[in-house]
Amino acid sequence: MANWSLKKYLELAKGFQGRARNTSKIMMNRVQKSLQYAYVSRRLRPRILRREWIQAINAGVREHRISYSQFIFGLNHSNIQLDRKILANLAINEPFSFKTVVDEVKIQNSMKEKPQDQVSLDQAFERGLIANNVTQTWFKKGIKEGHKLYGLKRELTPEELKKFEKGE
Repeated sequence: MANWSLKKYLELAKGFQGRARNTSKIMMNRVQKSLQYAYVSRRLRPRILRREWIQAINAGVREHRISYSQFIFGLNHSNIQLDRKILANLAINEPFSFKTVVDEVKIQNSMKEKPQDQVSLDQAFERGLIANNVTQTWFKKGIKEGHKLYGLKRELTPEELKKFEKGE
């Protein structure tokens, strides 16, 4: 790279700011560093894309009550030859097609669905699934006031409010 012309460096430093754009000594160092960053980013891009595909597939599969690992295990042991990129695209843009793929994997591998946990509001607070006690008091205060930000579309009747405060 030492035999590059100054013109070549100027073209590569076109979007730089300050002296990195027009002082040759600084410009050459900045261009070299930007080329290093570009090289590393080209290696990282496939990893990032694969991670995003896996997240999309996981979210889509959880809607059908199986885990990602069970789904991929079943997919590998079935006759379906779809890669993660295609599955992620299906999960995002074609949910009904994705559901048929998930159902087919379940049928071919005789998988059982995970039972969905039915948790009341108080149990969710106790388990720490929602938030801490401050949020719980805000939530209860909002319910008492019938505030829409806290999830209620109408005010509670006095009987409902008493039941709520007792934890029923």
